[in-house]
Amino acid sequence: MDSVFSRFESYSFESDPRFMDGMKTLKKTIDNNGEEKQLLDLKLFFYNRFVEPIDQSSYRQWNSAPHPPSPITPEHKDQISLQSEDQTRGACAASQLSFAEVMRLVQEGKEVPGVTKLDVHASNQSPTPSQMERRRKPWETALS
Repeated sequence: MDSVFSRFESYSFESDPRFMDGMKTLKKTIDNNGEEKQLLDLKLFFYNRFVEPIDQSSYRQWNSAPHPPSPITPEHKDQISLQSEDQTRGACAASQLSFAEVMRLVQEGKEVPGVTKLDVHASNQSPTPSQMERRRKPWETALS
């Protein structure tokens, strides 16, 4: 169970677009008094629903108990550095353009970042004839 809780603790909610979209809509309903508790509830709900099952009451007990510091192995250190590099790259790519900015780029003939350019060419071949028989309309089938 500890591994599930550790994965929950290390999960990057800020880089998950689904969580951030939900937070934008729910930000209006969260009151400032119990914001940390409500935020934890939201994170637990999201993690349980979209990532992996986690028992909320067991997590709260685990979280309130003191934890001995875990030794960081060189392998683990490499993984952490790779994750941080990926997050910085994702932050640059995640900056979304507004519709007006995309429209301006298209009108100026510039490339829109993050959009793959398709290589589409016209075909001068004649279309192939249909192999299937035409489906009859309801009033045509009643007469036959």
